[in-house]
Formats: sequence, C-alpha cells, structure tokens
Amino acid sequence: MKGKWAEKLPRVLWAYRTTKRIPTGETTFSLAYETEVVIPVDICMPTLRLGEIDRDQNAIQLCLTQDQSDERRQEAQIRIAAYQQQIKAFHHKKVKVREFQVGEIVIKRVIQSTKERNTGKLGPNWEGLYIVIAIGGNGSCIV
Repeated sequence: MKGKWAEKLPRVLWAYRTTKRIPTGETTFSLAYETEVVIPVDICMPTLRLGEIDRDQNAIQLCLTQDQSDERRQEAQIRIAAYQQQIKAFHHKKVKVREFQVGEIVIKRVIQSTKERNTGKLGPNWEGLYIVIAIGGNGSCIV
C-alpha cells in the first residue's frame, strides 16, 4: 500500500469533487461546471437516466441550468455564511473569557507547535511565569 498514493489520488479527488459539501449543499463539480456529474458506471452501463436522453432537449436544459448557476452560487454563499455563524456560535459557547491586568503574573499553555521534542505525553502542559506589560485588542496581552 505504501507508495501507491499517486495511483489512488485521481479517485480520491473525483470522490471529493462529486460529494455534496455541508457548508454549500452542492458538489464542487456542480458549482464549477454548472451541471451534475455523470458517474462512470452510468456511462458504461445504459441506465434509464442516460437511455432516454434527447440531445436537443438536453442542450436546452443545459442553457437553462447555466442561467440558474448564478442563483445556485448565491444560495451556496448564503448557506456558507449560515454555516460559519453556526460554527462561530458553537465555538463561542466553549470559550471562557478572561481579562488580564497590567502587572499580573500569568502562565502560558504549551501547544503542539511550541512543545519541546521528545517530551512525550508526560511533558509539561504549561510554561513560564510571565508578567503582563500591556493589554492588546480582543482580550490579548503582551507578556
């Protein structure tokens, strides 16, 4: 399996592009190409969806779909904004607001990117004793 990612990448990308996204309610393929995707199985095996296609009617429907594409994109933008508001509200429910005063002594939580190498899970979760020297915007402080 190792080293075969290049063979599997096109299938993964195709699956990603043809799956409906939660924020938009649309597939990335349909937003980019203004039409729904036809899966390879439908092309190889005749199905009712493809068997009853009238080429002239299909061209007319394609023009109508392209006219509606701006509407679909605007609706997707509205859904994205609503989704972002939901995520923001969920995040703000869990945030504890803390206000610092100049001169207070604080400690800083160690995050993955600032953790020392090879400390493992038993390493320290907090670092330093810092003195607040200035208050920034949105509750931030300069130590």
